[in-house]
Amino acid sequence: MNQQVYEKMGRFRQKVIRLVYVENKSIYETAIACGCTAEKVKQVMKKWKALSRNEVLTLPPTDEQ
Repeated sequence: MNQQVYEKMGRFRQKVIRLVYVENKSIYETAIACGCTAEKVKQVMKKWKALSRNEVLTLPPTDEQ
């Protein structure tokens, strides 16, 4: 989990990400626990994947020689 991207998110999104990716809850269990719809959970997951992918692409290359 990319901690920097995670900390930039709001509390609601952090809760959704924690439930889905860390605790391996289903979309529907997460929606019930957060008090929102499954569509909202899917939107948060989509945003998390995009930000995580973008963050990996912008990291400077490491010099391992």
